[in-house]
Amino acid sequence: MKNPTELPSRLALDSSVFIAYFLGEKTGQLVKDKILADEGRSSSCSHLALAETFYVLCRERSREYAQQALELLEKTNYVTVHESTSLDYLAAGHKCQRSISLADCYAIGLAETIRGSAVFVRREKDLRLEMDRKPFPVGLVFLEELLGRQIATGPIS
Repeated sequence: MKNPTELPSRLALDSSVFIAYFLGEKTGQLVKDKILADEGRSSSCSHLALAETFYVLCRERSREYAQQALELLEKTNYVTVHESTSLDYLAAGHKCQRSISLADCYAIGLAETIRGSAVFVRREKDLRLEMDRKPFPVGLVFLEELLGRQIATGPIS
């Protein structure tokens, strides 16, 4: 990324991005304005990200809320959902080599597949440790950090 406050044009979204949006977290508005509704960006996710989003929304709100939220997401066509055995193997290869969650491995593997960046809401400890140990083959974007930069420097492009 040229500008640290710019989002890349191709994004592989982790479930944390959807959860922040549907639960109304601080980063949820950033998701709405700069990811989901931005026609200049291509946003993708894995089936695992949708499953994780569903169960978290189900626990936090209700099964009905989770179902309605994901059906709405599907109808908008803001996100392309990817599933393939090649993505499964790529994610599994990351899991084999890294001490991070399988869901994070899918976001990173999908980012590789689409030649984009993986997007997470926050820099979790396991990701931070792995980033310090060995760089990832794709860019990682953390919305909380972007939001912090937006407050400090002005709107995100």
